[in-house]
Amino acid sequence: MEFIIKIEVLENGFEVTVPDVAKMKAKEKQAKADKYPSPYMGDCTKEYVAKTSGEVMKFVKEALAQIPEIEYADAFAAASKEMKGMKG
Repeated sequence: MEFIIKIEVLENGFEVTVPDVAKMKAKEKQAKADKYPSPYMGDCTKEYVAKTSGEVMKFVKEALAQIPEIEYADAFAAASKEMKGMKG
């Protein structure tokens, strides 16, 4: 799952693009039902406009709260343990 957040500074505010996790999950579920190994995600994003940096952070925080961290916790722990063992 690709999770890209984009903030564009405009002349009179900001444009914030965040992943649409619900749409991503629906496409993954449909691909699994159709027995496709990996679905084409296409444009699974939501776009917002914001006037202030505080409004930008609100959208970013909401998006980050949807990251499925638990799925990666074990892999991250194993990778960091491996990296610690590689110190010169």
